[in-house]
Amino acid sequence: LAQDIPYSCGRCGAALGPYSSATHGCIHCRSKPIRFDSLTCLGMYNDALRKAVLSAKWSYSSAGTASLADLLFQVRHEELRNYDADLVIPVPQSWAVRLRRRFNPASVIAAVLATGLGVRADEHILRRRRMTRPQKRVSVQRRFDNQKNSFGVRDGHVVHGKRVLLVDDVVTTGATCSEAARTLKQHGVKSCRVAVL
Repeated sequence: LAQDIPYSCGRCGAALGPYSSATHGCIHCRSKPIRFDSLTCLGMYNDALRKAVLSAKWSYSSAGTASLADLLFQVRHEELRNYDADLVIPVPQSWAVRLRRRFNPASVIAAVLATGLGVRADEHILRRRRMTRPQKRVSVQRRFDNQKNSFGVRDGHVVHGKRVLLVDDVVTTGATCSEAARTLKQHGVKSCRVAVL
């Protein structure tokens, strides 16, 4: 499931060809208002990894998601450790989604990564302020607008001056993580890196 990604964009994590320039982002993210500083992933969302992520996400058990998170840490531990995060924060679900699902995949992944890194995971700092349409039902062009002002922060003093590892299960356009990172930085977060499957 883990993929060797010899060339990737330091900004959004997308796989690139060997001669692509990504100094100011790549073709996938250059024109997007990405607010996080960088992204680490297990692999691109296709083939076997896509099937494994979807199977784990819609399972009644969080074991599949935890196994994928463990694999993410094993394969990318050097990258994750070099970031030297002070805190791991999962992207929260809305109350309506929490009623339908047994667990938040981002929280499961965050807990595994926090344990591996020896830092605290806190799933209560970042919260959903409003309901948004599911991103998969919104056109790619409108996903950033869909997420605008959708997050809030509890106890902003806890994150002030900290390096945060923001965790979600999947990133497509980066809109959700970008808005979460923007909100965290408004509350004094020093830097925000994203980790996803």
